[in-house]
Amino acid sequence: MHKKEFLSLRKKAIILFDDTFSSHLSTEEGRIFYLLSKKLLNHINSFYTVLNGTNFNDVVENSEQIDHSSAKILLRASFESYLVMNHLFFEKPNLTEIRVLLYKHTGLKERQDKLPDKNLNFDLNAKKKEESELIKAIEASINNVSASLDLEQKYIRKALKEGWSAGNGWIQLGRKSSLANSYVETVYPYLCGYSHSGYESLMQLASDENSRNVTCRDKQSILYFYASYLLANFCKLYCSHTKVADNESVKKIGEIEMFLQKYRNIYS
Repeated sequence: MHKKEFLSLRKKAIILFDDTFSSHLSTEEGRIFYLLSKKLLNHINSFYTVLNGTNFNDVVENSEQIDHSSAKILLRASFESYLVMNHLFFEKPNLTEIRVLLYKHTGLKERQDKLPDKNLNFDLNAKKKEESELIKAIEASINNVSASLDLEQKYIRKALKEGWSAGNGWIQLGRKSSLANSYVETVYPYLCGYSHSGYESLMQLASDENSRNVTCRDKQSILYFYASYLLANFCKLYCSHTKVADNESVKKIGEIEMFLQKYRNIYS
């Protein structure tokens, strides 16, 4: 049942995005919203692909398997994309401009910090210099916008030093979103317990090998359930954006509220 709901919501989300994404491309902020939405849906699609299983049947017959730990990592990435989107564009719309600037600053600075100081080829060296100048320009914009909004400089300094979330972890960001607190506090830590190559991921793989098919189906079902709730909230959040609110596709997804009401009863 949960897989069926997931597939229905996935279809609605993809069609909704495909019908409306061009509405966001006329501004830099809109393009970031578009890319965050696309990133979330890409993660969801990869999550679905992994849960469908992989095999080496071209080499060894009957070698089907499912990597649950990787599926959980992909669902966590979708979760985080949703929280970034909510923080930048919906939690406090009056702060969208400054938050987007801080988000861009953090990403560029992290990339600069990871590039080596020596032995860069010509293209990478030119790119590093170009982005260094862009960071300075963004910092100037941050100072101007924060002054116009009369924001505390203590907050701005913290965000410039520690990153766009200004020290707020994913759980704190989740509590400020439309997601139910009980979902955030239960599901996100669960999804954080896995990596692609850590020992805990090997434990999960070993557990899956020793599990009966019914146990694997139960694991998949709960992940589809968690993903369905996230997708339903994404659809509602996406539809509330002023750029798409009047689109015909948005008007046709009233049934999303039915899913959300069911989940509210569970997570209330």
